[in-house]
Amino acid sequence: MPESSGASIQIGSTVADIAAFLGQSFDGCGDLVINGLNSLDAAASDDLTFIHAEKWSRDWKDAGAGAALVTRGIEVSGHDPSSRALIVVDDAEIAMLHVLESFSKSAQKPRVPGVHPTAIVDESADIGTDVHIGAHVTIGANAVIGQAATLEAGVRIGPDVVVGDGTTLHANVVVEHNCSLGSGCRVHPGVVIGADGFGYRPDPGGAGLMKVPHLGTVIIGDDVELGAGTCIDRAKFGATRIGNNTKIDNLVQVAHNVIIGQSTVIAAQAGIAGSAEIGNGVQIGAHAGIVEHLKVGDGARIGAKAGVIKNVAAGEVVAGIPAQPARETLRQVAALRKLPDYLARQGRLKG
Repeated sequence: MPESSGASIQIGSTVADIAAFLGQSFDGCGDLVINGLNSLDAAASDDLTFIHAEKWSRDWKDAGAGAALVTRGIEVSGHDPSSRALIVVDDAEIAMLHVLESFSKSAQKPRVPGVHPTAIVDESADIGTDVHIGAHVTIGANAVIGQAATLEAGVRIGPDVVVGDGTTLHANVVVEHNCSLGSGCRVHPGVVIGADGFGYRPDPGGAGLMKVPHLGTVIIGDDVELGAGTCIDRAKFGATRIGNNTKIDNLVQVAHNVIIGQSTVIAAQAGIAGSAEIGNGVQIGAHAGIVEHLKVGDGARIGAKAGVIKNVAAGEVVAGIPAQPARETLRQVAALRKLPDYLARQGRLKG
């Protein structure tokens, strides 16, 4: 049976409602009302939590949670079905995602199509049906806004920009001229798409620095998510590209002419320098840095704070500064921890 029935639940639903939503059975108090979601150690008696590993199941008897999603096959000791409930699912983490999504949608303010009177929309712009344009939005000449798109307060859309169907731009997003976003994207507050890339050259006459003009664009695929404060720079020429279903966290810098594949995940404060190529299904940890013109292969994983100064092969896992195979980095860290004791022993031997 599928993990979600496609129905809807919200804060205040009962355990029985949630079990039906997930298409699964439950053991215990079906009329228990769920008013929140929380971790096992912090959940209250009207909260739903989840247990996805045996080590957490041992804590259930002392936990305050009223109900839990439990991955099938995990034995939960100390369960009292007269006052609490367990909903057995194929994967508790995935089931919790479905519940979170439904609760989140129910809590959102209803979206109202229309154009706020303070918005400024160029007469040449093509605005689709069922579009929401919030307060103080500006839309430039020849821009195209797809059906059911949402532009929240303060969004700035430059000339010749394309925003796909169902894409949401949260408050104060800026999309500069000629850039495009696909369908179903979610762009969080303060994102800037299409600012100039960072490029300077010494003036041959010794008059300081010469700015490198950036005349290219940014092309973003479908179902891409960009976290708050992230910047995607336009290409010098050609395009900076982000593939379908890629998810980028807050405060990430993507420089000019970078190419990022599909379903790649990039955590907060990572920086990718100009013309680097990131493959499909790559995972990049927080605060990692990737120098210009490098290639990171499909499925590679880059650890947090890694400094990547050479190509990373498909499927390779790297960490450290400079980045190298993660196992080698961990061996070096372990050796460094032993170094003070080693030196102390050497000193005693010499004495």
